[in-house]
Amino acid sequence: TKISGDDFSKIQGRFNTRLSLSSSSVDEVIKKRILAKTENAETLLKLQYEKNQAVLRNLFTFKDAILDLKGFAGEGEFVETYPFVPYQFKLMQNVLAQIRRHGNSGKHLSGGERSMLSGFQEAAQAIQDRDENALVPFYLFYNTVHTFLESSIRRVIDRCQSASDNHDGIEQYDVNILKLLYLVRYVDDVKANVDNISVLMADDIRTDKITVRLKIQQSLDRLVSQNYVSRAGDTYTFLTDDEQDIARDIRNTPVDSAIITKAISDIIFGKLYVSKKFRYGKYDFPYDQRIDETVIGQLNSSIGLHFITVASEIYSTEDSIFLMRSKTDNEVMIVLAESQPYFKELEDAMKIRRYVKGKNISQLPEMIQSIIRDKQAQASAHEKNAEELISKAIAEGRIYVAGDKLSLKISSVKDRIERALSVLIESVYTKLDYIHKNYDSDAEIVQILKGDSQLSIDGTESPNAEAVKELFQYLEIQKMKQLPTSMGDIQRRYSAIPYGWREIDIASVTAELIASQKLTLKYAGAVIQPTDKKMPDYLRRKTEIDKAIISFRVAPPTALIKKSREFLSEYFNCTIGAVPDDEDGLIAYILKKFTQERSELNELLSKGYSVAGYAGKSVVENGISLCNELLMHKNDNIALLKKTVEMQDDFLDFSEDVAEVKTFFRVQKPIFDNARNLLDSINTEKEYFQTENKALSDMAKIKEILNLPKPYRRISELPELIQNIQDVYQKLLIQKQEEVFAEIQSAMAEIHQTADIRQTDIVHKADSALQEKKTSAQNADKLTVLDAMKIQIANLRQQYLQKIAVVDDPQIDTVTMNRSIVCHTAKLQSESDIDQYLDEIKQKLMQKLDGHDVLHII
Repeated sequence: TKISGDDFSKIQGRFNTRLSLSSSSVDEVIKKRILAKTENAETLLKLQYEKNQAVLRNLFTFKDAILDLKGFAGEGEFVETYPFVPYQFKLMQNVLAQIRRHGNSGKHLSGGERSMLSGFQEAAQAIQDRDENALVPFYLFYNTVHTFLESSIRRVIDRCQSASDNHDGIEQYDVNILKLLYLVRYVDDVKANVDNISVLMADDIRTDKITVRLKIQQSLDRLVSQNYVSRAGDTYTFLTDDEQDIARDIRNTPVDSAIITKAISDIIFGKLYVSKKFRYGKYDFPYDQRIDETVIGQLNSSIGLHFITVASEIYSTEDSIFLMRSKTDNEVMIVLAESQPYFKELEDAMKIRRYVKGKNISQLPEMIQSIIRDKQAQASAHEKNAEELISKAIAEGRIYVAGDKLSLKISSVKDRIERALSVLIESVYTKLDYIHKNYDSDAEIVQILKGDSQLSIDGTESPNAEAVKELFQYLEIQKMKQLPTSMGDIQRRYSAIPYGWREIDIASVTAELIASQKLTLKYAGAVIQPTDKKMPDYLRRKTEIDKAIISFRVAPPTALIKKSREFLSEYFNCTIGAVPDDEDGLIAYILKKFTQERSELNELLSKGYSVAGYAGKSVVENGISLCNELLMHKNDNIALLKKTVEMQDDFLDFSEDVAEVKTFFRVQKPIFDNARNLLDSINTEKEYFQTENKALSDMAKIKEILNLPKPYRRISELPELIQNIQDVYQKLLIQKQEEVFAEIQSAMAEIHQTADIRQTDIVHKADSALQEKKTSAQNADKLTVLDAMKIQIANLRQQYLQKIAVVDDPQIDTVTMNRSIVCHTAKLQSESDIDQYLDEIKQKLMQKLDGHDVLHII
């Protein structure tokens, strides 16, 4: 604020010595003119400082202050500023600046220097009758500024003073605190918490900070309750009339305790301890969550974590109820320390939230909107502070587990809760340690089911021997009661109290007893073999375990196993030692071998008989039927063994029959195919063999062998028969080639004789075409092909002779006619027959010549 010259002259006129006077040097003026000491006073104060310097250093320490606010730097500063404290000079300047901005009437409050001088002078005068231990508390500076404040602010202080005078729930000390809170209300550099207020209210060197803190806290509680002051966390704020009205409405806003309980739950289970399951070694234990008997989420666990707040109906300082409840309910009960006001913090926050929710803030005056925004910030501060207080309340709270009260020297909320849950697990799941080895995958269960280590009845060879024995005894009891037991029953029993085993470990224990051939698992009425790839699903999957029935295995008679092994040894042509002698091994051997046998036969049927005509198909089909009939009993071990022995004669007969079939496809099939292909190729040329009696006889023999139901022993005859026929065919082929060569030679001769010297090019073309036919004839391997060539050669002869006739005289109209058309085949027996035949020829020739100059017969 700008200060006029008159202001300076009036101030300076009060002193004999003229000093430079500005806001930055006003503390120097105060020290020299108001606080100057006599020599005796200085001596006394030096002694006082020497005596109390440690106390003074401790007395003036601010908490979380931004400004460099200090106590006395040394003896000289103490003597110079007494009864004031150095921080008051800097803080008072800030206070005046903020009041000038926020709280004065706008025209009466003078400049900073004048107000400072007046304030320090009046404050010093207020304690002038006290001894050398006296100090000026900061609230005394209020008297300097109160006449310049707006009436709404003065009314608050005056109303509080009146309440004090009338002993209406307010004491004079409360009024002084309220004055102080107004002075620092707009000073952001100093938080108005109890620690800082105790520094600002210090009025004696001998002040006991602990006593003063308690007195201040009580005073603040009264001021808050009477709506003069609001609290946000550990900070207190002076309230104007408007703010008091809003604060009063907020205080009167009802809040359901369930909302506060929900807020506590959100803090505890949403921030302080968020895990929904407790990790104990390799175990994850879900737990129910409760706050004051209220269930958070759903109840679906065997253990619980229960927090009791001061609002609970069962909250008590007595241990008995919590000892009993923690034991009967299998839960950790944590009684939050009563010393932490977390409930009040959340209640205040919820009141503000609900009040604001019910207001149409945008329609309110800006000043009221500003107050409400400040209240919303207070609500956030309340919530943040509540989180810290709840954390402390848990750290200081009582913990009850399984009927015992725990004494934990742990401050971390997470560590305290987890230690308590560990104790609960160990107390509730007393048979958890029966599992010494944990498993992690289906592959490990498959390894167990393979029977790599055979177990005794009591499971002594198992790393989880106690668990194996426990399950075995349970199933014996179930058997005595004649109660069916599903894998689901086993999973539910051993995952619950007092076991707590993991589902994969329960499956592994069951798998050990199955692998040791003590138990059997049936699914949909069928016995599932240990090697079945779906076995882990039947032991573990929620969708399958209730359909999987576990029972004791009934061992097959020794004699039955013996007979089965003897048959298998003979059938598969192996030593008796190669066939397993234990039930599971023997069953697995039978299933594997006959499943493999069936697959091989099916492959032979689909591939070997894809072409019709091979013998032995019925044998293969019969073998498949035998395998199917046997494997139908795969779900019952004893039935399977009985069927194996019962069908042994059928299988041995089949073995003999199929041996020939397999030999045929392995060795004889190529010979068989050659014979069949030969007959197929000759079938279209049979007429050429009409005079070859030996070849026809050999063909008949081949056909006979191919059509036999069991041709295997006569297939050795086929190669010679095939060769005989091929030799005859080759002879006929050579004869036919010679006929073709003769036709070619005749055609070439006629063309050469008919052509004259001008037609050399036509002759060359004819020679080339006929020579090409000769080459084809030399390479031909079919009689029918050679016969066809004879026709082709005749056509070539006719074409080239016709071309020669046309070229001979282009002016003459020449027509050609093939001699085969002129002279058809006929049987002539008399002269008249000859005459008639010649007449027919003449008519054909005349008809052809009609209209032409020349008829050329070719």
